Amino acid sequence: MPFLTTSTLTERELINKALKKEGLKQVLSDSGITRLGEGAWHYAYLIEGEELVLRIPKKVAYEKEVVFNREELTADYAGTKAFYQHANRTGKGMCPKHYNYHISEEFTYTIESYVGKSIGLAGQTPEQSKRYGREVGEFFLALEKLDSPIPGIGYISTGEHGEIKGQYEGELSAFIREETEEYREEWEALLESSYSFDKEKVRRTGEDLISTRSVDCEKRVLTNQDTSPENMIFTSNGVRMIDPFPIIYSGTSLAANYVFNYQTLFHALHDTKRHGKNQYHLLIPQLKASAEGFVEGYTHGSKQKWNDLNVEVYLKLVTMTYEHDQLLKQEFLSREQMIRYGAKEKIQERMNIFLKELEEF
Repeated sequence: MPFLTTSTLTERELINKALKKEGLKQVLSDSGITRLGEGAWHYAYLIEGEELVLRIPKKVAYEKEVVFNREELTADYAGTKAFYQHANRTGKGMCPKHYNYHISEEFTYTIESYVGKSIGLAGQTPEQSKRYGREVGEFFLALEKLDSPIPGIGYISTGEHGEIKGQYEGELSAFIREETEEYREEWEALLESSYSFDKEKVRRTGEDLISTRSVDCEKRVLTNQDTSPENMIFTSNGVRMIDPFPIIYSGTSLAANYVFNYQTLFHALHDTKRHGKNQYHLLIPQLKASAEGFVEGYTHGSKQKWNDLNVEVYLKLVTMTYEHDQLLKQEFLSREQMIRYGAKEKIQERMNIFLKELEEF
């Protein structure tokens, strides 16, 4: 197992090095190692008896060698810690209660509370998926009632003195207005393209929705962009959220990210290297039920909240369709693009699906 480390320690020695630093008892033999598996960036281990999960970063991620970068790791891990603490202020118990990390070129790790064994998406009925989705929607709504503990807007970055902050400064409304104009340009480019679809219907729908996007009513929210099923632990006591990708932005926009991903994107990407192992095309009833439950939990009966969310979901569809169009115009796709989106023939098939969804929205 290639770890992100400059040492020549074995797997058990690395685990024990972390446990010693945390004041925990050592693993006495390799048979005492309980591997939970691996994500894209980390190997994960269950620390038996302590109800903790230890994660050690991998040397290779997405088929590329990872280069140690203290600032990036600090933004990642400190951002995760801040998000977990903030998330648990909602009283929903959504995230691990304990989280700690250590960063050095010699050895890096994170350690957090074990939140339970997941039944996975495939182990759910659509009714269960809807219930879990509703819990996540209620959680996203609760996040919007809290002020962000981190300054700035955007993804988490580090400042001059190692403090964490959003990438940008400024008023959120100005960012939303600028972003809206970018969405409008993408939408117009699709309408002016050579693709055959009901452009008049898409034009009418877009004019209605884009012009009513919520701007001045939005507040800065510390929320999570990565709520894929891989990062959700579905337990008998409810759903739990791990491995977040924290971002400070409009809560409505990130809520729509969840809805669009579960309604449309995840199963559309089932034939890519990134998502192929998840077999999402076989789990469409669960995915769509989760999105439906999320909408119920997030809007909480508010027609205005539903309208604002609906606009954002439409904009996610517009920008993903436009992104596929741009990929098709490239002469060559990068390795990262191939992993995420697949070969051009797959992108073209998906493009046709998205255009149809724009027609029907």
